[in-house]
Amino acid sequence: MQAVSALPWFRLYHRMVDDEKLRLLAFEDRWHFVALCCLKASGLLDEPDSALRNRKLAVKLGIQVRVLEEVARRLQEVNLIDETLNPLAWDELQYRSDNSTDRVKKFRQKQAAATVKRERNVSVTVQETDTESDTDIPAAKATGRARAPSYAKPYDISDQVWQDFEKHRRAKKAPISETVIAAFRREGEEIGWTLEAALIESVARDWRGFKSEWVKENERPNQNFRAGSSSGIDRRSSLTRAIDEGLSIL
Repeated sequence: MQAVSALPWFRLYHRMVDDEKLRLLAFEDRWHFVALCCLKASGLLDEPDSALRNRKLAVKLGIQVRVLEEVARRLQEVNLIDETLNPLAWDELQYRSDNSTDRVKKFRQKQAAATVKRERNVSVTVQETDTESDTDIPAAKATGRARAPSYAKPYDISDQVWQDFEKHRRAKKAPISETVIAAFRREGEEIGWTLEAALIESVARDWRGFKSEWVKENERPNQNFRAGSSSGIDRRSSLTRAIDEGLSIL
């Protein structure tokens, strides 16, 4: 019997499904026979030390050596393998050219060429991807500079006043931050105003910021802008009417 060393494949014939010998076996032993054919092609069955070979085979099949011996006995009974566990008529079913060194060498050369081609394709793809990324990055950075993240509206500010204040700050190219809002709130409290009243005053007077001393004594809304006062509502209503009439203060 011709020895086979590490063939990448072997011939398996479709007529096996109708083979009477295989049909005499349980499904598990049919798999054992196919597995032995695979191990024959790999060269494992050509191991000269039978004890070492059987231990290796048992590991490959996932069974104990004792169970392997029982499997071998059943396969020998139907004339599928010989006493060395080699499939019978192996050489007749496998062409000489399949086992030749030249054929294996050509196969490996073909695999190596295919690998090189894949690596070249991957290299080209990576370079193209890098080029696209380099083009996209500046645009992303430019977008980031153009649009600064917005500050969340404080809970005690109405939607309309906040929208007006945001537009006003954008026109002034002034950011809105926690520090800015805290300063507006603090300065408003100095004269008894709510935060909303301070924002309205800043927009109405086209101020970038807000200082309590900027408000004249007689305009300070301990009468006008205290939370819940009617004059505070009137002040916001006047601002809204001014915007509606097209007298933009932004």
